[in-house]
Amino acid sequence: MQLERAVGRCGIPRRFLDRTFAGYAAGTPGQRQALAVCRAYAERFDEVRGRGNCLLLVGGPGTGKTHLACAILSEVIRAGHTGLFMSVSAALRMIREAYSPRAQRSESESFALLTTPDLLVLDEVGVAIGNESKRRSMLFDVLNTRYAEMRPSILIGNLTATEMAAYLGERITDRLLELGSATVPFTWPSHRLAKCDV
Repeated sequence: MQLERAVGRCGIPRRFLDRTFAGYAAGTPGQRQALAVCRAYAERFDEVRGRGNCLLLVGGPGTGKTHLACAILSEVIRAGHTGLFMSVSAALRMIREAYSPRAQRSESESFALLTTPDLLVLDEVGVAIGNESKRRSMLFDVLNTRYAEMRPSILIGNLTATEMAAYLGERITDRLLELGSATVPFTWPSHRLAKCDV
C-alpha cells in the first residue's frame, strides 16, 4: 500500500498509473526492441543509477513512449528509489513561478524537486513555452545538475532524434548521451488512431 501511494505521488498521470511492461503491445520488431531496452533500463536501475545513464524516447504521438516511461518509473519506485514524472512545460512553469510574490516554494526548492529524485522523467520535450534561450538555460541547469550528480533522466518527445537534439541544444544533448545512454526511436503509427474508425 505504501508503495502504491509512492507511485501515485510521483506525478505519473492518472491515465498511466497502471501501465506495465506486460501491458505493452509489442507486435513489431521495433516495438519489441523498445520494450526490451526500457525493461532492461528498469531492471538494471542500480547499475544505471551508478553511471547516470539517460534514456531518450523519441517518435510520433500514440506510439507508447509515455506508457513505457511510466512502467520504468513505477518499477524503479517499487524497487525503493525515488522518482518524478513531469512535463517540460510544467517543470519550467514551476521554476518560473518561484519568482512570483505568491510563490508556494522558493527557486531552490523548485530546483531541488527536479534535481534530487533518483530518476526524473520529462514528458512533452519539444513543446514550445516561453523564450527559447531562457527555456534552454533552465533546462540546462536542471539536467546539468542531474548529470553532475549522476542522476538519470528520461526524456520523451514527439520528435525525431535530430529534432530532440536541436530543441535541447548541443550542451544538453552531449551530456544526456554520454556513457552508453540510449535514444529509442518509436517509428510506427499511433495505436490511438488504429483504434479509431477514421
